[in-house]
Amino acid sequence: MKYKLPDTFVEKMKGVHGEKASEWISQFDELVADCEKRYGLHFQQPFNLTYNFVAPAVRNDGREVVLKFVFDEKEFEAELRALQLLSGESTVKVLAFEKERGIMILERIQPGHTLAEIEDEDKATLIAANVMKKLMVPAPVGSNLPTVFDRENSLKRIYQEYNSYHPVSKATIEEALFITEKLNTSIDKPYLLHGDLHHYNILANGDFWTIIDPKGLIGDREYEVVQYLLNKLPEHGVEELAEKRIDTFVDVLNLNKERVLLRAYSHAVLATCWTIEGGQMQDSFLNTILVFKNLVSKYIHKDALL
Repeated sequence: MKYKLPDTFVEKMKGVHGEKASEWISQFDELVADCEKRYGLHFQQPFNLTYNFVAPAVRNDGREVVLKFVFDEKEFEAELRALQLLSGESTVKVLAFEKERGIMILERIQPGHTLAEIEDEDKATLIAANVMKKLMVPAPVGSNLPTVFDRENSLKRIYQEYNSYHPVSKATIEEALFITEKLNTSIDKPYLLHGDLHHYNILANGDFWTIIDPKGLIGDREYEVVQYLLNKLPEHGVEELAEKRIDTFVDVLNLNKERVLLRAYSHAVLATCWTIEGGQMQDSFLNTILVFKNLVSKYIHKDALL
């Protein structure tokens, strides 16, 4: 192949999408050549890849852009719709797209370093909180975007398919499901959320900070902060750090601290189960469940959950 896809990316794609991914990979050179011709650009080496192909490119006029292939049709539509609805100085701009082939051409954010490179923890969290403050908008009426009820259904499936070899106890999954159901039925006003807003999806853009890769999720505002809370955690002092982050988000975004704690704990369980299903389990994920369970116990009496 002219553009050799990384082996880890190929394996991951085939593991998730099976034969469809194999066919897409076999036609990748043709897809690249057509995009270069159609949009007048030249590919460069891709960024670190996860489940989508993302690479910088240079247009014939010298303008730098980013080309993204999103394989999953539903994910593509959700991301595109979220980018359109959240458009503004805090959101990466969509320059062109093709729904049929899952193609997006996006602006190239410069200098582009992520929030993860900010060593001052308090400063980074405050930046993230202010980005969220600009970003969140009331949920659109009649949207077909994913919702927190989809996350609830995912937990239900995991609970129903539970087996004794699972590293997370069935009682923990049941508790997380119970909490999620309670929170979902008590949402006062739903918002359009990024849905995966952590350090690596917030990029420096001149004097501003800009978000990339939204999942597009309808839910309560407290849910938006959970991915940030679960990411870039140290080996020691995790509970203290998590609580400092939570207090910053509660203060800047005027959130309900109890809901944040409960969302963080229940999502930590769900995220850990997803990781186990993906074959990438790490002890740090299990530790995160314990951290947020301790924080829930510290601030919320068990009877209040009933």
